[in-house]
Amino acid sequence: MELFFNDSSLHGQFENTQSFEDSLDVLMEMRRVARRYGRELLCHRTTMQSMVTRQFSLPQVIRSINRNKAAALMGWLGNTGPFWDDRRCHSAEEYLECQNEVVTDTAIGECAYLRFSSEQAQLASIAPSNWCTDPLDVTWHNGQEPCRSERVVNHILAGTLELELQKFELPLRSWEQLAHSCRQRFEALHFSEDAFAPLKGCPFVLAAAKSILDLLSVLAAFKSVHSLETGRGNEGDQLYQTYFTGDRAWFSDSSDREKTDFENEMSFRHPEQSDVKIFAPYHGKIQTPQMRIHFSWPVTAQAPLYILYVGDKITKY
Repeated sequence: MELFFNDSSLHGQFENTQSFEDSLDVLMEMRRVARRYGRELLCHRTTMQSMVTRQFSLPQVIRSINRNKAAALMGWLGNTGPFWDDRRCHSAEEYLECQNEVVTDTAIGECAYLRFSSEQAQLASIAPSNWCTDPLDVTWHNGQEPCRSERVVNHILAGTLELELQKFELPLRSWEQLAHSCRQRFEALHFSEDAFAPLKGCPFVLAAAKSILDLLSVLAAFKSVHSLETGRGNEGDQLYQTYFTGDRAWFSDSSDREKTDFENEMSFRHPEQSDVKIFAPYHGKIQTPQMRIHFSWPVTAQAPLYILYVGDKITKY
């Protein structure tokens, strides 16, 4: 599936630089989500010429925002792209219309043109703008042929984009693919270099791989809601009650007996300090086959959440 930044959604609508910077955070998060799933958010080479406010263009505003954000934005829109107009599919002669405006030579037009060709393509727009409707209805006035219409999915939030990308994700076929996908997707987690090594030589089980993804997704969400000011907060409390407590909890501590009998097996090399070991009896549970994910505990805002072991259940008697 192709993803496009909707350049039409940047049309001088922002009142000031701060409001633009706040919206930019959401857009850049959508780009990060796309890249975690191995995809790029394609842009047009002329996007850098867009107006951000009525008075200031994108290059002018970039000078006033956070330096790291400015560098990331310039690297994407101004330098490396990727730019969809380098390999565009629709001609400048086509007549594509959306919201009573001609959208030829825009990301909306290119995205719709791919959809007319039965290819998968969606948009990501910066908000607020005049182009936040989802879906966007695009009409193709194609010479003497009858007009054709297509509905184009248009994201303004990273969450909806991630749900869509999950639908198009290629099915996993090996533990190696699982490890690569986890390291890309879960930025809130710190995987040790040999976290997935215990899976080597084990027969691949797709259901177990999906369970591992589900468990790591919860851990990533749990880690992300922790802050220095509020701890894990209300959302973290809800996640804890749902997944870390009760007889059917997804995550739990090992028993006192297991901690004594398997202390060495549940002590893992620190990912950043080779002469230090982390005792990690806390674990996530996969039932069929019996597998475990061991990780550092407790989870805090200050310290990384280390994923230290993914493999066969350790505490077997």
